[in-house]
Amino acid sequence: MMRVPMPTLKELEKFAQYHLVRRVHDHPAREEELGVISLGYDAAGFEAEVRALGDRFDVREVAHPSYRGKAHTIFSIATKNRARAKKRLLVLSGVHGNEHAGIVCVPEIARRLLEASEALGDVAVEILTPVNPVGAAELSRFNAEGYDVNRDFVLFNTIEARAVRDAFESMKPDFVVSLHEGPQDATFMFANQHVTRDLADRLLAALVKGGTTLAVKDYFGATLRPAGLSPSSAAARAVMRLWSATLKMMPTGEYAARRGIPELTLESGWRSPDRDARVRPHVDLVLAVAHELARPA
Repeated sequence: MMRVPMPTLKELEKFAQYHLVRRVHDHPAREEELGVISLGYDAAGFEAEVRALGDRFDVREVAHPSYRGKAHTIFSIATKNRARAKKRLLVLSGVHGNEHAGIVCVPEIARRLLEASEALGDVAVEILTPVNPVGAAELSRFNAEGYDVNRDFVLFNTIEARAVRDAFESMKPDFVVSLHEGPQDATFMFANQHVTRDLADRLLAALVKGGTTLAVKDYFGATLRPAGLSPSSAAARAVMRLWSATLKMMPTGEYAARRGIPELTLESGWRSPDRDARVRPHVDLVLAVAHELARPA
């Protein structure tokens, strides 16, 4: 009989910190032991790139979290076809501030959306970025007050979670894609129960076609079948219900699920020094989902 290795005390402490606590610190602490390789994110440079999109997209400032007396901006970047679009896609970029690939990909996503604007004429896309701008600037998973924003979709203590909630309420998306990174060696995606297997398979094929390597295990060590996909299960949903009822914690995927909205959480590997390998999956997935929404019913 194969023996399953017991987790170490340090691993148990890290699991508890990530999954049992909403406010982990009282500041945007860095976690050097996670092996996150920085992509050289520059907050001022990124803000300039976002503002430069204003002549081709509707660019708005939606919230201003502050840290040490400096305000940081959460932007909404939306395609200009919202009034006439039949489908709506919401993209959440940078919910965890130290997962930079999901932020620095935004200008390329915007460029690709413009290139495909004719084919995507019936699909409105809104990108919220960076959802955690203080964490992004500080290379921290957490916001200015030490909260994990992606655990705050029950109580909404954070300005960042409230900005996401406002985007859900104003846009009423048909689909949500949340851009993340993790410690695994390749790329995979979590899918809530409203994402069909057929759709997931087509999206995985689009990622592979673009050159993405799909992970065979998630960051918990669980085998992914097929590679690259961690679908929702009845057991996971039961745990999620217990988690939210007792600890008042909920991520965006469950928040969307309870509203009947399909959501994919993409996880590229933050330990890779290959910028393109980390950024490409985010760009390709957003475009692939947009094209799927544009397909005739």
